[in-house]
Amino acid sequence: MSKTSRFFLWVIIVGLAFIAGVRLYRAYERHAAQEAETPTPTMTFNNVPIQRVPPRAEESVYKRWSDEPKEIFLEDGNLPAPQQARQARETVKSILNDYRQEPKMQAFVADLRKATGRSDIDLAVLSSEQLSQLLQQYPQLQQVVAEYSKDPEFVKMLQEIFSNPQFVSSVQVLQGANVSAPSGN
Repeated sequence: MSKTSRFFLWVIIVGLAFIAGVRLYRAYERHAAQEAETPTPTMTFNNVPIQRVPPRAEESVYKRWSDEPKEIFLEDGNLPAPQQARQARETVKSILNDYRQEPKMQAFVADLRKATGRSDIDLAVLSSEQLSQLLQQYPQLQQVVAEYSKDPEFVKMLQEIFSNPQFVSSVQVLQGANVSAPSGN
């Protein structure tokens, strides 16, 4: 092959490469145009498009902390007396529900009901603010309690109940509400 033949052969190869490059670029342009034409999927609710705008972050107010370390306790504020008493009653009932199926507790409640003739008497009622009123109205309650306090299994169960700090504080709230109620009248 002569030099001119080689030169023209290279011109043909470069020309073909240029034409192939132009065709590939046009194919890419068509593909990009089709992608731009297809709508992006939108969120819909009941076939109605929803445009969700992300919430803006609130601007922070910066406070300078003192150099002294402080202890911070997260506590709920004090509840008003009626809500505090209601919460204490619910706590007492919840704790006593765990012992409701015990045979000794069932026998104790049955004897309380038999002694008073009332069907609503149980340990939760005795732990409430009505205790002093019930003891005045039904003195036989003290005899039933004294009789059951001789049973070591029953005493052990009562010790478990009274060792619960939530139960003790709830009873204090309930019986303390009863003590403060007459002085307010």
